[in-house]
Amino acid sequence: MNVLERLRKLLQRERVYAVRSILRGSTLLSAFVLDVGEGIGTLECRGAGLLESGDVIGQVLRSEGEYGVKPIGTVIDSGGGVLTVFLFPSSGVEAGQHIQICEVEPLISYDVQLELIGAIEAGELNEFQKGIVGLVFEERSLPDVRRVKLDDTRDVKDGFLLDESQVRAVESVLALNDNELLLIVGPPGTGKTKVIAKASYELMKRGERVLITSHTNRAVDNAIENLPVDKALRVGRPEKVLPHLRKYLLSLKARLGLGKWLDNVEAHIESYKKVLRGPLGKEASPPELELRREWRRRLRRLYEERNRKLKEESEKLVGSVPIVGSTLVKSQLYPLKDQFFNTVFIDECSQASITLALLGMLKAKKCVLVGDHKQLLPIFKSLKDLKDRSLPKQLSAFCYLLRKYEHRAIWLERHYRSNSKIIGFSASHVYGGRVKPVEACEGKLLKLSGPPYAAEFLDPKKPVVFINVEGRDERADGSRYNVEEVEACEEIVRALLKYGVQPGEIGIISPYRAQRKMIEERLNVKGLEVNTVDAFQGREKDVIIFSVTSTEDMSFASDENRLNVAFTRARLKLIVLGRGRSCYRADGTLLKKFLEYAYAEGAIWDWQTRKWLR
Repeated sequence: MNVLERLRKLLQRERVYAVRSILRGSTLLSAFVLDVGEGIGTLECRGAGLLESGDVIGQVLRSEGEYGVKPIGTVIDSGGGVLTVFLFPSSGVEAGQHIQICEVEPLISYDVQLELIGAIEAGELNEFQKGIVGLVFEERSLPDVRRVKLDDTRDVKDGFLLDESQVRAVESVLALNDNELLLIVGPPGTGKTKVIAKASYELMKRGERVLITSHTNRAVDNAIENLPVDKALRVGRPEKVLPHLRKYLLSLKARLGLGKWLDNVEAHIESYKKVLRGPLGKEASPPELELRREWRRRLRRLYEERNRKLKEESEKLVGSVPIVGSTLVKSQLYPLKDQFFNTVFIDECSQASITLALLGMLKAKKCVLVGDHKQLLPIFKSLKDLKDRSLPKQLSAFCYLLRKYEHRAIWLERHYRSNSKIIGFSASHVYGGRVKPVEACEGKLLKLSGPPYAAEFLDPKKPVVFINVEGRDERADGSRYNVEEVEACEEIVRALLKYGVQPGEIGIISPYRAQRKMIEERLNVKGLEVNTVDAFQGREKDVIIFSVTSTEDMSFASDENRLNVAFTRARLKLIVLGRGRSCYRADGTLLKKFLEYAYAEGAIWDWQTRKWLR
């Protein structure tokens, strides 16, 4: 079975799983289709306020007792009980229909990937897209990486000088030719988002159009926030964009562009709606009924005019702003569907499957894939008990292309974020010495409000600590929890809070959902974040507490990529809780190597005896 066929079968399974999840967990809304014209639908919906510009919505269908979901369009605007929707050609929505709708973005991801596979197999791509697909699936010979000298080596936002490896990466991007790709390996804290922003800015100065994309909103936001607001545009849902970045949003800029005209039109719309909501007597005369019909016609014309202007303004912005940011899925939807760029950057690319990354790659003639093959890989929700643990790595776009084009890879080599002892473990045991902390990392120490006499394991001079907890894991709802480690977590957090560490600077990670839930319920501290590894990718905290949880089957808890993510989230203090004997028996794993690393640092604390183990 070739790669495309394997991905097709997997995506079809994932889609079935996604439909079930949507119908179980989504709020279903009733809507009345007021009007359909020029590809835009106007839907009256009491729950319109629950949806945002950029949401993909679907119609809930029922056939022979079974429910399904059909994507119908992308929300252009919402509010006042009315949705303005850019309808997909195949939506089938008509004026006068009563329909049930829900938000379906998880579903559309599988649809666009399956459509892409069909287009590849049917030969429906244009010539330059065929060239990109050939780079991925065929044996192609690419030259060694070239460089174009960068005159200004300052960061776009803060003005500091880029280091040698960052400059090398930007210069390599600037030297790309059409139908070429570049891979940038960006281990934690090496400034990959700064590199993306700088390279994008330099390409813009040369007259290029740039797309910055990723499978996650946060990765896109991190790069966009380093760019001037008048040169960058963010396409997406307001609620999924960081609050301080909403000034970049297409929906906001489009409304601002229409200014007073839009205010006046919407004031008229509200006045007509207010009148139409008023009571109509049972003995209403024909003139009164005709007047009502005329008001409805006027209201419909106002909606049509407003929708047309919003559409025009959005398309003008998308076509004129040089740097655009969106998720990979959003890049395939209105208003980006028919937009093409000179260069595309795909961040966190190790987490994107081959076909998901291709959605972005086919939007431009030059591709820059940014990622870390030693961090999280694609997640396939329908494969809960994955027997072939190499499958995610085989289907990760970044890992797949790194194996194929290793000579096209540029490494970022200087780490800036964490204490040197924290990053030192991964630098040595995961990255083979390719990453080195800058000198300033030596002085990154946790600041406590007083000497931690009652909690020696919080000593700031020991940035990395393994705490041996003699607990046992138990099973619940297909997951695992460990009561003894939950209790240890609670005591550690109380001590940190006592000594002045703010809840928002503490993160607790466990590989297991049941453990996460139990810790969260036990602590119930506002601002404290407790989550699984997946939610912490690309994040950082002053203090990270990692609960291994498992004490028998260590295969999931000791997964190298997931552990590397967990261990590199801490800036100042990393505390790992686990049963030392279980970790030591996990031969050849990163977990055992970490235990040995902590022992060499004299940093193993025994929870029962309250002593350092020597």
